[in-house]
Amino acid sequence: MAGARLAVAAAFVLAGLGRVAAGDFADREIFGFSPDGGTFAFEEFGVQDGSGFPYATIYVIDTAKDAWVSGTPIRVRIDDETAPLSQARSKARALAAPILARHGIGPGGRTVVSNPSTELSADPYAVRFLTENYANWGNHDWTLTLTPVPLPEPAGCENLGPTQGFRLDLRNWLDESWTLHDDTALPASRGCPQDYAIADVITYFPDQSPSGVMVVLIHVISQGFEGPDRRFLAVSTQFTDR
Repeated sequence: MAGARLAVAAAFVLAGLGRVAAGDFADREIFGFSPDGGTFAFEEFGVQDGSGFPYATIYVIDTAKDAWVSGTPIRVRIDDETAPLSQARSKARALAAPILARHGIGPGGRTVVSNPSTELSADPYAVRFLTENYANWGNHDWTLTLTPVPLPEPAGCENLGPTQGFRLDLRNWLDESWTLHDDTALPASRGCPQDYAIADVITYFPDQSPSGVMVVLIHVISQGFEGPDRRFLAVSTQFTDR
């Protein structure tokens, strides 16, 4: 019996060591859209590997321009490994509150695809989905395809392994297709990305509008201090499915 207890205790210790040695996989919370669908916001948060510092970043996206709204993202990091993650998140939300209020961002939209980093069976590079939950729309299917694109490594990324950008293509049920994003160089804000995966697809249909808004959240995978890290990147577009 004593041996069994020791074995269980050892297993918990090893499990804890495994978590400590793991990379930093950020989580996310979707805030929603402005009433007209012109802006979208979400929060990325987690604890840095290596330092153990909690962080939170709030992104506000101009969905027509597929660009950050002026004054964002709001980035907060608490340089204290004993600080709770909630402290970083609360501070980021307080700083972002005026911007979110100015754009009228609130809950809305539908998450039609979700592949969290814990999901091992999903295809990271392709998803097929409906943009709404209408039973008679079974033939209105859409397909997103993500293709990693090898690119030269930026300064500071030497000896970390090959760096990559990505191309994101959208196709509808009529076999019409659009390229939503196509990297030709790596922006400094992305660090040293080595791979990508489709994380979420969120759709929103503003009232009185013939068009919808689609936001794709992409996992950006890079080599961190203690293992692979994951962050989020948003790509937005307008579409018609009615």
